[in-house]
Amino acid sequence: MDCCAHEGPAAGDARFDSERVADGLHVAVAAPAYKVNSNTAIIESDDGVVIVDTHSKPSAARLIVDRLRDITAKPVRFVVNTHFHWDHWHGNEVYPAAYPGAEIITNQLTREAMVRKGLKRIQDHVRQVPAEVSRLQAELAAATTSEQRERLRADLGLAESYLAEVRALKPALPTMAFERTMKLYRRDREIHLLYLGRAHTEGDVFVYLPREKVVVTGDAVIGWTPFMGDGYPEDWVTTIDRLAELDFDTLIMGHGRPAGRDWLRTFRGYVHDMVEAVREEVARGATLDEVKQRVPARLAPTYEKAFSTYEHYRPWRAGLLANIERTYGMVS
Repeated sequence: MDCCAHEGPAAGDARFDSERVADGLHVAVAAPAYKVNSNTAIIESDDGVVIVDTHSKPSAARLIVDRLRDITAKPVRFVVNTHFHWDHWHGNEVYPAAYPGAEIITNQLTREAMVRKGLKRIQDHVRQVPAEVSRLQAELAAATTSEQRERLRADLGLAESYLAEVRALKPALPTMAFERTMKLYRRDREIHLLYLGRAHTEGDVFVYLPREKVVVTGDAVIGWTPFMGDGYPEDWVTTIDRLAELDFDTLIMGHGRPAGRDWLRTFRGYVHDMVEAVREEVARGATLDEVKQRVPARLAPTYEKAFSTYEHYRPWRAGLLANIERTYGMVS
């Protein structure tokens, strides 16, 4: 299957590179970009397809559907949402429309978060994105280099198209929810949906394929500095340790290219060491400003290079400072 390879502006503003992970198992890796940046796992079985996460907007999901139809006549039977953040479920509406009868699955905690917080954030985006558009227009007008202008034009186009889509969004909430575990038994494949504890959000879902030794992590593990704004830094390592107990070789992450256990150890180390460093500073009576000065210097020698692969998109220091602030507020 060669789904979605190098899709650029002609296919809307979503761009994906396809990677085959195992027989019938692919990931559409989203190129990091403003407002379009989450991956989709595509799991083909004997009687249909399971999709994991649906992107930030319907046009990105439609691109996946178009390419799926090029390579298989099998219907999408299930869509799994790994958590409630907008860039992983705003494309949900596309799948039941394209494949009547498709069920959308998550766990109960995530569905409740979608209702309680996710729907409100759609309206927040409708109110806030016009200001982002105005800011980008002003920055473009003030840009002094061709490189700056090119980047800002691209970001402005993405912001404008996202605003049009979010205004027209018809949120499709999950139709099925589980508590801790749900298993899909197909004739040729087992798919385990697991809740292992709090991490990136209160309800992160992991999709585990034991025969293929693959786990889809959502944003509980990603390829750059994690966003902890809705996260639980003190619980995160425990959840990663439960994940590590599974028999797997490959991680399909919510952002970034597939990785293995080495990256999981690095990611766990970052979360653990950041939390412990903040705790130690708080115990000494340090202010938030002092913690923001000391902890980056302590962590940089070990983690800055590893977490700078996407530096142009998610700067290491900015992400770390946000993580420190979240952790400081929870441990102090």
